[in-house]
Order: sequence, then structure tokens, then C-alpha cells
Amino acid sequence: MTLRQPTTAVLLSLLLAACAGTDVPLNSQIAVPQSFDQAQAAKGSTDIAQWWRQWNDPVLSSLIEQGLWQSHDIRIAESRLNEARTVSRAAEADKGPAVGLNADAARLDTRVSNPLSSETRAVIGQIPQAAALNSERYRLKGNSLSGGFTASWEPDVFGQKRSDADAARYAALGVQEQVYGAQMLVAADIADNYFKARAAQARQQTAGRTTATLQRMVRYVEGRFKAGQLTAYEVNQARSQLSAAQARESTLSAEYAAYVRSIAVLTGQAPQGFSLPAGRTDILAAQPAAPPRQTPQGLLERRPDLRARAAEVNAYAAKLASAKADLLPRFSIEFLGQGSISIDSASDLKGWGSLLRAGIQVPLFTNGRIKANIAAADARLQTALLQYDQTLLKALGDVDTAYQTHAALTRQNQLLATAQRQAAKQAADTEKLFKYGHKTLDEALRAQLNEQEMQDNLTQSRLARAQTLIELYKALGGGWTAD
Repeated sequence: MTLRQPTTAVLLSLLLAACAGTDVPLNSQIAVPQSFDQAQAAKGSTDIAQWWRQWNDPVLSSLIEQGLWQSHDIRIAESRLNEARTVSRAAEADKGPAVGLNADAARLDTRVSNPLSSETRAVIGQIPQAAALNSERYRLKGNSLSGGFTASWEPDVFGQKRSDADAARYAALGVQEQVYGAQMLVAADIADNYFKARAAQARQQTAGRTTATLQRMVRYVEGRFKAGQLTAYEVNQARSQLSAAQARESTLSAEYAAYVRSIAVLTGQAPQGFSLPAGRTDILAAQPAAPPRQTPQGLLERRPDLRARAAEVNAYAAKLASAKADLLPRFSIEFLGQGSISIDSASDLKGWGSLLRAGIQVPLFTNGRIKANIAAADARLQTALLQYDQTLLKALGDVDTAYQTHAALTRQNQLLATAQRQAAKQAADTEKLFKYGHKTLDEALRAQLNEQEMQDNLTQSRLARAQTLIELYKALGGGWTAD
């Protein structure tokens, strides 16, 4: 009686250990801060799951939603997820017993020559009970059916199969995070190409105005050259500026077409024949503010790469537990039953046999193989923990960098917008003064060129601000929703 209670307690603890999962705490060496340093000026919407809706552009929203539905990047990630989930189900099923049936039918029809000599057969044939042996040939005929039942099970006493199932489950969770990451990247890439396309359109308009202004400048310079007031140097300089402007206009057209083709591919459509619908013309001028009240703790919960790293840590922890279980005994139970029936003379069961076997396998000597596997599994776990910390550090840096860059570009946009308005007023005033004879035409044209340059700089700055806002959403883990 005194020995039974400790034995029962040990067996119970082993069974509980086998049923327990292999979740491990993320013993990160990184002290996660309470807040971001550069987020104080953010005053936008806190909803980052579908951040593109804050731009209030139906075309942009439609393209992103179409991309989330049809993008091949996402569909490939989902296909890999289906594979990972199937592997996980197979590992889970391996914990249970396996049962099988077998059956076969046989027909026997054979002829055999009698090996006895004719004299011997004649003697034996005189005996009534052995008269059949007097034949020169024998024919054997018969039909039979047989069937069997098999069952096998390896009790997971020390939790190795549970660990293998946990490893496969966490691997599938990691692939699930890759699907979320694909959603995030597709949404960001579509928006990035959309903004670049709209910026290219705006810059094309500015470049067209610049080309027209330089054409007027060339005519003006050529006229003064013919009048002997300017040299060929000034003429060549004006023509060179015009050629450069025309080349830039052509390049912008090609860039716009490339961005549109990229959007087509990202939304799962053939680029041939695809065109970008008309959208908001001021989408870069009226941008949403940066999202406020975002915390580093929320980052851990939203960024797919961090969540995938956490799943990877748990997967390697489960693999380490499985490797350690190789040091412990393994048990097996098997059952085999087999029966046969003749269908010639009777349908009764003619024979039945069964076998029940229980086994145990204990590792005694493996020449260090098991310990080496454990050490390798532990090293992989430590690597996964370090990679988690590295990803966390990069994520924390990405967010504050994006916040700070966005704030700087917001200020730059404001200053450039002021400069552009001043340049536009100066160009209008100079044009009026030229009409009244107080300024020359080249002064009026140069004022217009200055305003157009300010407008182009402003468009590029607005594009950079929009792209930085996209990077901020990505850094915060925005742009995906769970199925």
C-alpha cells in the first residue's frame, strides 16, 4: 500500500505532462517601453486595420479591396497556410489509434498427377476407404473468404506526440501570420503605386506648363538674337532647357504607365488594357494625419512579423520537448484478428485467430545521438528567441522613425506650400507688370518657371509624406484583418 500511492502519483504526473501543451513564455531581453518617443503630434484616426478608408478616395479603397481578394501574393500565402494546417491535422491525428480492416477471397482449382505407381495404386484401390487414391490425377477445388481486423496505438505517456502536434500547430500559426503580412504588404503596395501614379499625373501637368513656358522663352530669345540683342549662347541655353523639360515630361508619362501596370498585377489583373479610373485630384494635398494613441504593447499584438516570430519560438520549444522525450521509454499496443470461411460446403466460420501485443522500447545506447539532437533543438530555440528580440527592436525603431519622418515632411509640406503660393503670386504680379511695360517678358517667364518648379517640389514632397504615412501604418502592423 505504501508503494502504490507514489507510483500512482508519478503515473498521474506523467499523464498530465503528456496532455499539457508546450507554450513557453517569451523571455525577451528587450524592455518594451510604455510609449513611442515621436508620436506626440499624431492626431489622426486610431483605426489602422483599414487605414486606406481615411483617404476618402473610392478608387483607392476599391483597388485595395480588390487586391486583398484577388492578389496572387495573398492567394499563394493562403495555399501555403492550407498545407500547414493539413500537416498540423496529420500530427494531431498521430496521437490517436490506427484501426484497419483487411479482406480477401480465394478460389482454388488445381490438378495434380498421382505419384504412386500403377501397381501400388491397384493394391491400394482394393481398399474401399482408399479407392480415391487409385486415380491417375487429382483435382482440388474450393472457394474461401478471409478477413481481419487490426488496431495499433502508441500511448503518448511522456508527451512526445503532443509536442510534435504543438510544433505543427505553431508552424501553421506562423504561416497564418504570413497571410496577414501578405495582406498588409499588398494594401501598402497598391496605395504606394496609386499615390505615385497620381503624383506622376500632377507632375505631368506641371511639366506641360513648364514646356509651354520654355517654348515661349525660346521664341523670345530667338527673336532677341535675330535683333542682335543676345548671343547664340543664350539661344542654345534656352533650347537645352526646353529639350530637358520635354524629356522629363516623356519620362513622367512612362513612370505613370509603369505604376498603373503594377497596380493591375497587384489586383490580380492583366496589365494590358488596364487603366486607372479617375479619382480625387487633391488626394496628395488633403492627407489624413498620423494615427495617435499607438503603443509598443499594441505593436506586439498587431505586427504579423512579431506574431510569426512568437509562433516560431513556441514551435521550436515544442520540438525541443519532443527531442527530450527520446530519452524516455515508448510504449505500443497492437491487436490483430484474422478469420476465414469456406463458401463451398458451409457458411460457418472455419477459423479465427487473434494476437494482442504490448511493447516498450527503452533507449540504452545511441552513441550521443539523442543528446546531440536535444542540443541542436535547444540552439534553434535560442536562435528563435534572439530573432524575436531582433524583430522587436527593428519594429520599435521603424515606428518612431516613421513618426518623426512624417512630422518632418508635414512641416516641409507646409513650408513648400507657402513658398509655392508666394511664387504663384509673384508670377502673376510679374505678368501684370510685363503687360504694363514695367517688366520684360523673360522676367515674367522666369517667374512662371520658378512657380512651376515650386509646384513640382511640393508634389514630390506630398508624395514622400504619403509614402511615409504608408510606412507608418506598416510599422504599426496596420492593413490586415483576421478571417
